[in-house]
Amino acid sequence: MANQLKAKADEIAMTCLASRTRLLGRVVTSIYDDALRTVVLTSPQMTILVALEHTGGVQPGALCEALKLDKSTLSRNVDRMERNGWVIKAAGVDARSHTLRLTEAGRKKLNEAIPAWREAQSEAEELLGRGGIDALVRVSKRIRGF
Repeated sequence: MANQLKAKADEIAMTCLASRTRLLGRVVTSIYDDALRTVVLTSPQMTILVALEHTGGVQPGALCEALKLDKSTLSRNVDRMERNGWVIKAAGVDARSHTLRLTEAGRKKLNEAIPAWREAQSEAEELLGRGGIDALVRVSKRIRGF
């Protein structure tokens, strides 16, 4: 039994996509967080700023769906970004809904972060190589839709 379990653990260690993608995510996130730290921004905050500028504003639920975030993660980040003056919650069609939008301060923060993002992007591209980049873009388009 011990040998069978070891063989199964070896198989999982060598082939598990979950552990490999989590490792890749941690390493790549660290690259971006290190670069964005110079402008006092985290990679999740950068992603949200970009999404809000890209869409022109969006309801939180739609943003969670597009970015595959749970509501509490988005809420925690948006609350901090709202306190920093980067994001506002604009009234929706009824009292229960709202749209997240960038403020001018948010646009300024996004613009300030772009050189640091480019630095991180270059480092991540070097790590992944052309084949890794192409595969990642292809899979993310299938998941996210853009």
